[in-house]
Order: sequence, then structure tokens, then C-alpha cells
Amino acid sequence: MGNWKEKYVGSIRFWILVVVAVYLGYALYFAVYGLQFSLQLSQDQYVYSMISQNSLWWRILYYLSEGITGSIAIVLRAFAASFAFYAAFLYWRKKDTSLPIIRKNAARALLLEAGFFLAIIPSVIAAFAYNSTSEYLFYFGHTPNLLVLFGTAIPCLAIVLVVPPLLLKLRSKVKAQAPAEEIVKWASLTGLGYIFVTFWFNYTMLWAANMVPYPRAGGNYGLNFLLEPLNLASFAVTVFGLLGIGFFALFTLTPAIKKQAKQVNLTYLGAAIVAFSCYFIFNTLLYALTGGYDAHPSVWYEVISPMHNPNLWAVALILVGVPLIVGGLIKKRE
Repeated sequence: MGNWKEKYVGSIRFWILVVVAVYLGYALYFAVYGLQFSLQLSQDQYVYSMISQNSLWWRILYYLSEGITGSIAIVLRAFAASFAFYAAFLYWRKKDTSLPIIRKNAARALLLEAGFFLAIIPSVIAAFAYNSTSEYLFYFGHTPNLLVLFGTAIPCLAIVLVVPPLLLKLRSKVKAQAPAEEIVKWASLTGLGYIFVTFWFNYTMLWAANMVPYPRAGGNYGLNFLLEPLNLASFAVTVFGLLGIGFFALFTLTPAIKKQAKQVNLTYLGAAIVAFSCYFIFNTLLYALTGGYDAHPSVWYEVISPMHNPNLWAVALILVGVPLIVGGLIKKRE
């Protein structure tokens, strides 16, 4: 069984590297795409003519949130992913002999990832401010206030309040070379924060935004949109499925949170990761097989678009989940 265990551990290290490589690829794509958008935004006379009709305070807040801090955020995530990739590479190739360097780069990645979320604070402010005005967004005119409230203001505020503190706490433990079980505890809490807030709550609120009447969406909103069978399935796996995955992950990681990491059931952990990955696979297939945004111009189809969803890297997590399931089964036989 020793050889099996050695191969299992080695494969996990490799597949973690692959997942982080996918995360890096998506981060770089969005950095390039976002910087191009920001540059175009700063030079677009049509945009300026629309925004210049608004109050000066709104013009400043709009360009600050859409251009400057938005660009900073995506660049920070790209650097975070780069440090994470280097740490994962050392973890795979050098294993424990490079642990100090791995810790240092992991701490850098966590700090920059926290910076990515903190950089969206101006967007949160802009979204809440927008709901008390009649100002214009250049590509939509005056978008319904509730759509911006549900789709940006509330979920982004929740993310900013929950995720960066967890990331910074985890970073402090990694940087201070805390005991492994302490690091695993905060890594588990951070992962759960992502699942419940960045993913479940965020996507649930985006479904709420999709329910807001919006004539420009061509009828792709409200109950008529929701009750289409495939849309209803996507709604159900988001609001109920993701929540169920979150609670299952919480149940599985409870021993780790109690600093009893060795008691975590690897099979259950792998199953939670695979289910989480399959959520993104399902929505990506839904998008592709139903004609995408062109056929369903709506908030939800923009969210699940492969080119607009920065979280789609999570599809690759299945490559870690499956070996964990296998490893858990092997462990039971030993």
C-alpha cells in the first residue's frame, strides 16, 4: 500500500499545480481583457459624452470604479496567481525541501488576492450611490436601481466584508509559520467563505437581479425567464445545489476547523470538490447548448459566459477532487 500512497500524494501535488495553472491562465486573460477595456474606456468619446451629462461626482466615481480600481484589481489577481503558481510548482517538484519559499510565495499570493477584493470597494460605493440617483451607465442608460443593488452593491459588499479578512488571517498564519493544523483550519474557513459568499450568495443575488424588469433584456427576466425548464434547473442548482455543497463541505471540514485535520474524510472532501466543479461545468454546457448570450441577453447568461466569468477556473478543481476520492478509498483499505 505504501507505493499506492506515494503515487496518490504525488498525483495530488501535480493536479494542484494544474488547477493553479488554470487559475493563472484565467487571471492573465482577464488582466489583458480588462486593461484593454479600461484603455478603451478612457479614450471612448461616446462614453464620455454620455457620462459627461451626469454630475461631476458621478463622473469621478464612475471612472474611478470602472477604470482605475478595476484595472488595479485584475492586475493584483494576476500577480497573486503567479506567486501561487510558483508555490504550487515548488510543492510539486521540490516538495517539503522548499517549504520556506513555498510559504513566502503563498503569503504573497494571499495578500494580493485580498487586495483584488479590496480594490472593488469603489465599485461597491458606486453601486450604492447609483441607487439614489438618476445617473446613467453608458452602455445601459439608466439601469433599474434594483438590478444594480441586487447584482452589484449587496453581493460585492458581502464579499468585501467576508473574504479579504479571511485571506489576511490565513496569510498571517502562513507567514508566521504557524502549526500545520492551524493553517489548515484557516484555509478551510477561507475556502468555505469563498463557497458561501463569493459563489453561493453572489450568484443567488445575481438571480435576484435577473428577476428585475428590464425592457432592454427583451423579456429575458422575471418569472417567464425563470420558469423555462433549463433556466429553472440552473436556478435550482445555484440557489439550492451550491448551498447544499457548501453545507456538505462545512460538515466535511469541521474536524479541520477543530484542528483535527487527520480526521477529515478525504472521500467526502473530494466529492464536495467534484460537485462544486460540476456546478460550473453544468452552467457552461447550458450556456453553450442554448445559444449563449445572443439567444438569451440577460444578467444570468452574461454571468455564466465563459468569457465573462472569472470564476470558471473552478472547473479544473475536478482534477483534484477525483484523486482525493481515490485516495480516501485507498486510505480505508489500509
